[in-house]
Amino acid sequence: MYIELNDAEQKLARYLARKRHDGARKRRVRDRRIGPQDALQTDLEGIAAEIVVARAMNVYPDTTIAVTETQDEDLVSRDGMFIDVKSTVYKRGRLLAAPWKKVGGVDQYILVVGTFPRYRIAGIMSADELLQEKRLVNLGHGEGFSANQNELGDFTP
Repeated sequence: MYIELNDAEQKLARYLARKRHDGARKRRVRDRRIGPQDALQTDLEGIAAEIVVARAMNVYPDTTIAVTETQDEDLVSRDGMFIDVKSTVYKRGRLLAAPWKKVGGVDQYILVVGTFPRYRIAGIMSADELLQEKRLVNLGHGEGFSANQNELGDFTP
């Protein structure tokens, strides 16, 4: 499923990315991104992916600016499921979760692939399935939980 953000969604994504990025740096929230990409661009891609999934699910995106390190969920589905949206710019990119993530923080993980402003929702996986010791891998930046796109379930809003 491909989704391109409209003008209003693009403006919202840019605004939230800048405000969250600046606010986190002011509060000295540790930047936990993995890889050499620009931190602000990483924030923009992540927030844009959240807006894509929110639109597909017909729910409001989280417009909170003061995000904390302890907040795991990005969205709440209409049936009350807590969802962590992960994004990658790589077409064959994996669903990745940090090694400190624990079952019970969120219910589901959704992978979104693309670059601003056009994305594809690659699939979904439950936290129980993703956060297993057998899924811990090191992709060159430390260990983390990983699932290939072919292991993800179909996203059906």
